[in-house]
Amino acid sequence: TGDRFTCSQECLAFLAQLDDWQPAEKLFDCFPDAERTGLAEQLAHLVECNALVAEGTPQATLDEHYRQEWQWGTVAGFYHFGVRDTPFVDGPATREFLQKRRQWRPSPPLHQSNKDALKIVPLPKTDLRQEPFALMRRRRSQRRFLPQSMSLETLSDCLFAGNGILEFFDDEDFGHLPITMTPSGGARNPFELYVYARNVDGLAPGFYHYAALEHDLGLVRAGEVRVQDMLGGQDWPAQAAAIVFLVAHFPRSMWKYPLGAAYRVVLMEAGFIGQNIALAATHHGLSAIPSGAFKESLIESCLGTPAIETGVLLSLSLGVPEPEQDSHAA
Repeated sequence: TGDRFTCSQECLAFLAQLDDWQPAEKLFDCFPDAERTGLAEQLAHLVECNALVAEGTPQATLDEHYRQEWQWGTVAGFYHFGVRDTPFVDGPATREFLQKRRQWRPSPPLHQSNKDALKIVPLPKTDLRQEPFALMRRRRSQRRFLPQSMSLETLSDCLFAGNGILEFFDDEDFGHLPITMTPSGGARNPFELYVYARNVDGLAPGFYHYAALEHDLGLVRAGEVRVQDMLGGQDWPAQAAAIVFLVAHFPRSMWKYPLGAAYRVVLMEAGFIGQNIALAATHHGLSAIPSGAFKESLIESCLGTPAIETGVLLSLSLGVPEPEQDSHAA
């Protein structure tokens, strides 16, 4: 839930005993010398901040669902659920924060040389005129979009480059495995792509699911949503023609890899898919801006995806960039 609270060591020791359901009267027995009214108020406060879970409540149902479905342990769970719905700053507040941070601690170097290496081996120069390097060189994170639509063909290519299924591979133990244009740990293909189409030719505004095998879009929710509310209060995506959300389906990877380290592999795969989408967008003259600043609960309510079995891990805002602007790679 992301709730935080401060408590005494005595309270922490008390909470540590409550892995299983306990009758209410037994809770009072843990503090025989305490005044009951005051203790009841403190217990109610612990329930309010979700440190204690009351049986039969929606939170208890969610807690049990988590116990059954989340197989990657406490550490990965703390990270994944602890960063959900993070509050972000944007605009002038961001620069003010960085100015203060720079005074406190200078930025570390953003690249490293081999000047102290035992031996330096010069490498042949890469020909940036040749593909795929020419395309990769053109990719830029241009955050100012023109209020123009994008074609359905362009969106189609971006989605297929990111997650379209090319073929299948049959393995005796692991089954019928999809092959896409990005590497996937164990070919588990944990990601589904969803699109918020704001200004796409031939598409009514709304949220769509991309079916990677059939290569089609299914409408999951019609209508418009304020983009800034979904993407961490940021203003720059407001004119994006479409936003692609990468939603991980954790049970696919958990089935083969039950250890928490597999969560890291899923995060890596988001980067592979995002880069393919960005390159396809560049090929069509668009800019694709990846962002990890978003309000997961709002997006999930629009997509209809469950918060424990799945997770929104990356967004890419697609649009026609303004010409002749300063930009940077990211």
